[in-house]
Amino acid sequence: MNKESLQQFIQSGGFAWPGGYPCALLMADGGVIDAQSARENYRIIRRETGRDWKPVQVFIHWEGDSLFCAHSGREIPSAYGED
Repeated sequence: MNKESLQQFIQSGGFAWPGGYPCALLMADGGVIDAQSARENYRIIRRETGRDWKPVQVFIHWEGDSLFCAHSGREIPSAYGED
């Protein structure tokens, strides 16, 4: 994942534009983090010091149960709710 994509995710506050759908950052270890945690840990993520903090991609959480940020435990709701 490049630096610009990570910065866009952080600046978006975790919402896609257009549409305002909730987004999350998928990490190499399979965890997801929200935009606030990405902002708080930007330097660690950019260093990619280990598999824990290596970003893979930003994705829109379309459907299903809420996800929870692996760092903070904050809820990341889905755009269309539970299945």
